[in-house]
Amino acid sequence: MMRMNGVIDVRLGSRAYPIRVEPGAWNLLPEFLGARTTGSRVIVVTDERVGSHYLDRLNKALGHTSYGIDIHTIPEGEGSKSFSEVERLCRRMASLGLERGDLVIAMGGGVVGDLAGLAASLYLRGVGLVQLPTSLLAMVDSSVGGKTGINIREGKNLVGTFHQPEAVFIDTRVLGTLDDRDWFSGMAEVLKTALALDRQLFDYLEGYSDLGPLGGVDVVRVITVSCLRKAEVVEEDERESGTRRVLNFGHTLAHALEASSGYGTFRHGEAVALGMRGAIMLSGEMCGLAMTEMRRALAMVDRIPVPGTVNLRGLSGFMSRDKKSIGGKIMTVLISEIGQAQVVPLEDAGILVDTLSRMGIGD
Repeated sequence: MMRMNGVIDVRLGSRAYPIRVEPGAWNLLPEFLGARTTGSRVIVVTDERVGSHYLDRLNKALGHTSYGIDIHTIPEGEGSKSFSEVERLCRRMASLGLERGDLVIAMGGGVVGDLAGLAASLYLRGVGLVQLPTSLLAMVDSSVGGKTGINIREGKNLVGTFHQPEAVFIDTRVLGTLDDRDWFSGMAEVLKTALALDRQLFDYLEGYSDLGPLGGVDVVRVITVSCLRKAEVVEEDERESGTRRVLNFGHTLAHALEASSGYGTFRHGEAVALGMRGAIMLSGEMCGLAMTEMRRALAMVDRIPVPGTVNLRGLSGFMSRDKKSIGGKIMTVLISEIGQAQVVPLEDAGILVDTLSRMGIGD
C-alpha cells in the first residue's frame, strides 16, 4: 500500500494509481507526464481564487513538458457544481479538440475536483484525470477514490460517476493560503477518518488542544494516514456497494444540512462536524458506544468551530433522498467504539434530526 519513498498505491488493477504527499509534490508532474505514452494536450481546470494563487507555479512545472497547456476557470463555490458548468467545460474540451489520450488536471478544492472529474468521465466516454487538491478537505477526501459529482436542487452530489484519477499529487505547501474556516473544514474530515477507521489517528489528534493551522499537528502525517485509510476502503469496495459506506460517517446529516441551508452556507467539513455530533450521540443509543468514548469523541468534534445557526426544518426530506438509501431505509454510519464504524439502516430520518434537537443544536 505505501512504499518507503512516500507513494501511496491505490491498488485497483488496471485503474491503479499513485498518491504523492509531500511539500513540492507538483514538481513531480513533468516526470509523470513524460512517462505517459498517449496524449499531447492538457486542460487545467481551476477556480478564480486558486488560479490567482497557483497557476504561475503550475505553469512553471508544466513548462518542462511537451504538452500543450490550456486553462479553464470556473467561478468559486458550490454553485459551480452544476449541469451548466459541466456542459461549458465539455464544450471547451471539444473546441480544443481534446482526444481520449489527453488529460484533465483538476487544480483546486473539492468543487473543482468533483466537476472536472465528472466532465473527464463524460467527455469521449472518459479521458484521463489528475488531481491536484489545494484544500485540506480535498487532500484527505474528495481527490482520492474516484467519486465525481454535481448538485441538484433535490440534494448534494446526486448526479455523478466513478472515475478514478491517473494520479494524485498533494503539495502541502499550498495549504499556506487557506483561511481558518477551510482549514478546520478539512480537519473535520481528518477527524471523521479517525473516528470511523483509525483509533491511533484519533489518539494522536487528541494530544493537541488546538487543531488549527498553528496548533502543531503534523499535516503531512494526518493527510498521509487519511489517504491510506481511504485507499484501503476503496480497494475493497470501489463503487460503494458495501464497506465504503463507512467513509460517510457524519455525512447523512451533513449533506442534508448543506442542501437545506443553501450550498455555501456551511463549509462541507462544518456540516460534517454537525453530522458527527448527531451520529456520535445516536451511536450510544443504537450501537453501544460507551459513555467515556462518547465524551471523548464529542470533545474532539467540538474543537471544530461551526459558525451560524442550524435550521432543522426540512432535513428529513433531504435525508430520505440520500444516495445511500436502500429500500427506503437510510443507511447511516455509526460507531461502536472509536475507530470502529458500522452501517445501520434507519427507518425514519427524523431520528437523526431529533438527536440534534435533543443536543440543543439548531431550531
